[in-house]
Amino acid sequence: MDESDVQTDYSGILEIIKEIFGEVRNYNDYKQQLSVDCPVCSIEKGLDGGDGKSNLEINLRLGVYRCWSCAETNDTHGTLYKLIKTYGSSKQLKKYKLLKPDQDTDQPLKVNKKIYLPQEFVSFKSASNGLKMTHYYKQAINYLRKRNITDEMIDKFNIGFCYSGIYENRIIIPSYDIDKNLNYFIARSYLDKTKMKYKNPAVEKETIIWNEYLINWDEPVYIVEGVFDSIFLPNSIPMLGKFMTDKLFNLLYEKGKKIVIILDPDAHDDQEKLYHKLNCGKLMGKIWVVKLTGGKDVGDLQGNIFN
Repeated sequence: MDESDVQTDYSGILEIIKEIFGEVRNYNDYKQQLSVDCPVCSIEKGLDGGDGKSNLEINLRLGVYRCWSCAETNDTHGTLYKLIKTYGSSKQLKKYKLLKPDQDTDQPLKVNKKIYLPQEFVSFKSASNGLKMTHYYKQAINYLRKRNITDEMIDKFNIGFCYSGIYENRIIIPSYDIDKNLNYFIARSYLDKTKMKYKNPAVEKETIIWNEYLINWDEPVYIVEGVFDSIFLPNSIPMLGKFMTDKLFNLLYEKGKKIVIILDPDAHDDQEKLYHKLNCGKLMGKIWVVKLTGGKDVGDLQGNIFN
């Protein structure tokens, strides 16, 4: 985050959102991200006062929104300008134009800043013997052990941690693009009690293909939800959520030869929608689905599923 990010005031835009949608939930001041009830979902359910699900997620910094329930079916995603124009008044739209960051009215703010690992980042592989004796190191490595992450995985993915700074008490897992340049990282708290599990850099995730340099397109490519899932499954790409970006879809369409979708047990409906989205054109007949049940997750899968 640079100085301009810190100085930007989004309070006026936040007030507009509150005027239009009422109660705001899950407000994250660091990311300038929040959730409200989706008006489309509410209408479909015949509810005037919202459905209480808070599925419509808004990022004030990036100027974008998305409903995680009906985005694919009802086109409830896009720029904040589009959202306010659709559901707000002309007066609110005019006010937003005056307050919004410098960007086109029909395009979300693109964040293409170069990414760096935190200054306080310590690689587990290179940690000094003295550091290994501290409770910081022990807390961090014990967290990874509880998640069944091995030394080989730690080395392969350059996993580290921070015990001070803005990412204090967090596991850091970096991602690298096709040219092995850092393009993102996740910062997951390793403490048992924390208000914010993840504290990731303010980067537009729609531009990221996680660890693309590791993908062998001649082998089956596995599509999973989260970064920790991808650690356990070789040749996998996490969507960083339950929905696929256009960039990832286009890459799979261009290069994919066999694609396997494996989402969490609570995402079977999303998995089915993704299957039908991918199983077309050049990818017809090349898409497989593995449904996890019960308490199983990707970490329970051993080796190549097609062996």
